[in-house]
Amino acid sequence: MMKKRNRIIIKGNVQRVGFRHQAGELANKLGIVGKAVYINHDILIEAEGNEQELNQFLDWCRKGPEGCCIEDFEMTDLPLLNQEVFEIVHGVLFSKELQVVEA
Repeated sequence: MMKKRNRIIIKGNVQRVGFRHQAGELANKLGIVGKAVYINHDILIEAEGNEQELNQFLDWCRKGPEGCCIEDFEMTDLPLLNQEVFEIVHGVLFSKELQVVEA
């Protein structure tokens, strides 16, 4: 089965609705690894897994939990990292604090 990794940036009303928590629960249920983090007012998710389960996860991310309002959904492919867990990064990062390293 083919594995893939995607970076998703979701813009809109995505904070204080349990997005990271519910994404983490679903990721664990589907065997998806990666991370979810709030950056500025958006959410960044990196998700890696088997294509079928990853597509289910991405479908959920396009809608999000009840109470959120998604205005924009951007997705890019990434190289596989073969992580072992799905990590929820607590707090809110601001883009000026990030150092983006391209593989």
